[in-house]
Amino acid sequence: MTWNICGHETAVAILKEHTQPEKLRHAYLITGPQGVGRTTLALAFIKALNCLNPPAPGEFCDQCIVCRKINAGTFPDLTILAPLEGHQDLKIDQIREMQQALALAPYQAKYRIVLIQDFQRATAAASNALLKSLEEPPARAVLILTADAQESLLETIASRCEILRLRPLPVETAAKYLAEAYHIPGEQATLLAHLTSGRIGAAVRLYQNPDLTSTYEDALDALSELLTANCRQRLQFVENLSRKKG
Repeated sequence: MTWNICGHETAVAILKEHTQPEKLRHAYLITGPQGVGRTTLALAFIKALNCLNPPAPGEFCDQCIVCRKINAGTFPDLTILAPLEGHQDLKIDQIREMQQALALAPYQAKYRIVLIQDFQRATAAASNALLKSLEEPPARAVLILTADAQESLLETIASRCEILRLRPLPVETAAKYLAEAYHIPGEQATLLAHLTSGRIGAAVRLYQNPDLTSTYEDALDALSELLTANCRQRLQFVENLSRKKG
C-alpha cells in the first residue's frame, strides 16, 4: 500500500511517475463507481504534485503547510467543483468560473489544480465549454475529472485525458483494510465490505451512518425475498410499495 491507499496499485504507480514535470499531463480522468476511491486518489496525487517536503520522488509528507491545507480543503491553488446542492447537473457557469481560476498563476505551490467531481453529470453546454481548457491548457495548471465511466463523457473530452480506471477491491481485502485502518470490528467490516461490493469509501460512509446501513440491509433482504417469491407475492410487493409512495 502506498499513498495510504488500499489497492489501485496500477493507477497509483502511473500517477507517481506523472509527478515528474516531464511526465505530467494537463488533464486526467479517474473513473469507477461511487465510493471506489476516485477523490481519495485525486487528492493524494494533488499532494504529491505540490508537497513542499516530499520524502521521495512521487511521495508526499502529509505534514507540510500545503499537504495540511489540501487535507483541510483550504489550499488556495485547488478548486473543487461538483453539482451544486439541490441540483442534478454540473452547470456551464461553474465551468466558466473554473476556467477563470485555472488561468491564474499558482499562488502558493507548483501547480494550480481543478478537480471536477462526477463529470458525467455535466450538461452538454458545460461539457463543450470544458473542451476549450483541454484544447488550450494554461501553463502550470492541471485538470482532474472523476466520472463513473469513460463512456459517460464526450469522446473528445476523454481522448484528451490520461485515463485511470478504478475497480472495487476483493471483499476480503476491503474487509481487512476496514478493520485495520478504521478499527471496525471484524464481522462488521466483513458485512460492510459485502454490502458495498468492496468499495472502501462507500463502506466508510455506511459505517459512519448506521441508519444507512440498516436501510441498505433491509433493501437487500427485500430484494432477496422478491427474487424467490411467486407471482402473487411479487404483485403484493408492488402494491405495498405503491401504497408507501402514495
